[in-house]
Amino acid sequence: MTGRFLRWRGPRNARERLWLALFALTVMLALVMPFFADPVDRHAPRSAAGTIDFTGYRALVRPVEMIGEWRMTWLGPQPGPANAVLAHVPQQWEGIRLPGGAVLPSGGRARYDVVLRGLHPGSYVIHMPSMWAGSQIYLDDRAVSSSGTVGSSAATSRYHLRAQNISFVTNGRDVAIGVELSTFHHRENGILTPPVLGLAPAMDEWFALQWSRETLYNISLILIASLGIAVFLFRPQDRASLFFGLSCLFFLPNAAMLGFDNSLQIMFPGMSFAFALGLQYICGVFAALFFFANAHELFPAESSKFLARFLIGSYILIALVHAVLFALGDTLTASKLQQAVAFPLNIFTLLYMVAIVFRAVLRKRDGAPIFLLGMGLFAFSYILGAIAWSGITTSDKVVGFEFTTVGVVILLYSHVILMAERWSISVGNAEQINDDLRQLLEVNTAITSDLQLGTLLDKIVAVTSKIIHADRTTLFLKDPQSPELEALVAQGVEGGKLRVDIGRGLAGYVYATGETVNIADAYSDERFNRSVDQDTGYRTRSVLTVPITARDGRRIGVMQALNREEGVGFTADDAARVGAFGAQAAVAIDNARLFSEAVSAKSFDESILRSMSGGVIALDLEWKITKLNTAAAEILGASATLLTGLDARAVLQRFNPGLVEEIGAVADRGEPKLLLDIELTTARDRPSSVNLSITPLEGDTGRVGVLLVIEDISEGKRLQGAMRRFMTQEVVDQVLGRHDDSLFGTACQASVLFADIRGFTSMAEELSARETVETLNELFTELYEAVSGNGGVLDKYIGDAVMAVFGAPLSSARDPDNAFACGLEMLRMLDTINLRRATRGAAPLRLGVGIATGEVVAGTIGSPKRMDYTVIGDSVNLAARLQDLTKAYGVEMLIDETTARAVDFTQPMREIDLIAVRGRKRPETVFEVLARDDADAAGHAAYAHGRAALAERRWDDAVAAFANAVERNPGDRPAQLMLARSRTLSRSPPPGDWDGVWREGMATAAA
Repeated sequence: MTGRFLRWRGPRNARERLWLALFALTVMLALVMPFFADPVDRHAPRSAAGTIDFTGYRALVRPVEMIGEWRMTWLGPQPGPANAVLAHVPQQWEGIRLPGGAVLPSGGRARYDVVLRGLHPGSYVIHMPSMWAGSQIYLDDRAVSSSGTVGSSAATSRYHLRAQNISFVTNGRDVAIGVELSTFHHRENGILTPPVLGLAPAMDEWFALQWSRETLYNISLILIASLGIAVFLFRPQDRASLFFGLSCLFFLPNAAMLGFDNSLQIMFPGMSFAFALGLQYICGVFAALFFFANAHELFPAESSKFLARFLIGSYILIALVHAVLFALGDTLTASKLQQAVAFPLNIFTLLYMVAIVFRAVLRKRDGAPIFLLGMGLFAFSYILGAIAWSGITTSDKVVGFEFTTVGVVILLYSHVILMAERWSISVGNAEQINDDLRQLLEVNTAITSDLQLGTLLDKIVAVTSKIIHADRTTLFLKDPQSPELEALVAQGVEGGKLRVDIGRGLAGYVYATGETVNIADAYSDERFNRSVDQDTGYRTRSVLTVPITARDGRRIGVMQALNREEGVGFTADDAARVGAFGAQAAVAIDNARLFSEAVSAKSFDESILRSMSGGVIALDLEWKITKLNTAAAEILGASATLLTGLDARAVLQRFNPGLVEEIGAVADRGEPKLLLDIELTTARDRPSSVNLSITPLEGDTGRVGVLLVIEDISEGKRLQGAMRRFMTQEVVDQVLGRHDDSLFGTACQASVLFADIRGFTSMAEELSARETVETLNELFTELYEAVSGNGGVLDKYIGDAVMAVFGAPLSSARDPDNAFACGLEMLRMLDTINLRRATRGAAPLRLGVGIATGEVVAGTIGSPKRMDYTVIGDSVNLAARLQDLTKAYGVEMLIDETTARAVDFTQPMREIDLIAVRGRKRPETVFEVLARDDADAAGHAAYAHGRAALAERRWDDAVAAFANAVERNPGDRPAQLMLARSRTLSRSPPPGDWDGVWREGMATAAA
């Protein structure tokens, strides 16, 4: 049994904590309640007409209160002829009407008398409580005790706030008791606390009980005040404990002065009445202020900030007014202020505090129920006491007045339990946080050491379930291939993968919105998807769903916990913990992705180094070779395995000492250097001609080494380099794979394209040199892409024109189509370029394209160190001539008849003319390539009809047809030219040699 108790881990939830707190409070009260037992005989006779008759009553073995009608004699000021009246004890004399009609004021002097009749013989003691007055006690008209000085005016009255005990012996005769009072400095008057009478042994026991109660009361205040202040010193953020400790501390003077006897007066007998009263009032105000501040700090969400400021300000103002009044010596006004303002404010504050704590109970705040119990009992007892203290009624008529001290003790002990509960929760939270941190540390360690993503995510999900006490947890990640979330880890789901559409169910909703959703009852939320429960037979109650976000802000998934173990919903702390572990999961996923990318990048870098034709060598600061590729090893004539790790100086110093100096200079100065066409002596048979680039390597901490990039420019490499400058890689590979003389002169069938910028010479006159180059580079970049993208070779740049070849050195049946497609793509690219130039306010560019197909001679021309590859032939001249004729005919693109017949007729074109080219005997039919949006098809048909009429020498029909074409399309430049020519022929018909005249006319027109 003992072992089981010792293994008990304490309350697990708020309900268990409440029952445990009630049990602890009950035990504490059971231990102290004997001190608050009431031994007074409540059934004893009361005074009537100034006499308490004990005749026939039992011996006073229990104390009795001398309550009832005492005979009061008014002694002044200004006593009248009829100044005796029956007055109730306990009660103030203020407001009592004398037989002569005078109403007694609050300040004055009076004597109370009562006769004790029928007492059993024996030794008795009368306890007269301390009063805010000067008092003197008479026994059978003999003064036997006094406290202070009884005077007839404020100047002659002195107060000494002490209780008085009078002992006497009687043989059964009547005993006359007289109490003379004078009060001018305080609102209280009369006997407000009834005297207590009893046999001496009974009174001794009663005194002992009262002093024990007083001691327990004051020690409890001291200990709890010390506890609250100590808690704050060790935990400064716990201001609530500090405020309650200060409240107890400031309440101590009141407890010491208003108890069974004035303990403070006993300790400091020379204390003046004004100082004692000021200490009581001002300390009482601050005690109430800090008591309220404690409740406000405990439950700030339930307390109004405005009302809190008002109450705190009111208490501070009352304390300041009291300080001023006591400094002036006006104790009477101060006492009236306390009655009129402080008491009502205290009652309002207590009721408001009860409301605060009650709201906290409804909202299930920690410690609120036990605090409400203590606060409620204290407020009830205080209000009853305040009713008696304020003179609304007498203390003997207020049920529970004697329980005021009990209410304070219950409040004190309930607050001790509250502090213990809050400390236990804080310690439990700290332990939970430590456990969470340990778990996080384990997860972090796993993240840095475990590269198996599946195992790592399983561990993260398992730890999450354990920490937040969830029955099961699921980790969903966004599927990159579909708009779904896929469960990578799903506890409790056997077989098959769980998938959820984005936007559907709680998981889909949280992923779509990025909000954390915490639901205590899943089936009451319309966003919850019950289909999973229906498929698995599981019953979901509480659900916590948290988005998972990567370090760069990307939302990558959600983590969802189901059914907290204690049967309650998940808390905000649970959400924070799930978010923390979700972040760890995101880190793990990112690390796995980065690791995969790093491996891929490393493989990619290695493949780049392997595929590079140039050699790459990396040296560290110690000149050790840390990395070199296959090409570098081939250039140096040694294996990469043998060279890696060697000192580069040892490799180079003997045969290439100048190179060592150059590398050392770059390493020292940090400035890169390029050495062109140098002789490098290696392990191969003969030196290699190379271009060498030496570049310093920079790292996070500064310079880390040197990088050497070697380009082999020996004859074979020069040839390959030249090829790569004017051929696509595909063509280069094909040529190198043939092992023939394709590069050194061969006849082949090819298509040649010339493209020229219209009017660029005049445009360049208005541009700066830099702007001219930038414009050409902008256009040539696009034109090169059009050529290479269609399998062509960019032969050369000729000023503001380009020449491209399709089919040399290797021809194919698609060469005319490729050249034709390239010309169209160039024109489309020009439109895009002009749109960009328009946004910059630059003038648009125009392009003329000519294409011809035929036999050409292709080959490399130049020296071993500088060579080019080009083509020559009739088709080259024709293509250049067609490009020139686009200006004369006002069109964008002209092609020869061979190209027109070879290409696929997906793009509309028309036969535009028959031209004579210099150096060629046979005239050439040329075709205009039409844009797809060229408008008037009928106009083009009229143009074709006119060309047929010219061929048949029907001059008038030709004029009519070309006029129709121009009418339909006024911007058709070729139709305008043909119309002018037809009119000339119509006016002066040519002789019989029509072909010669036609060729001459074409040559003249073209010129």
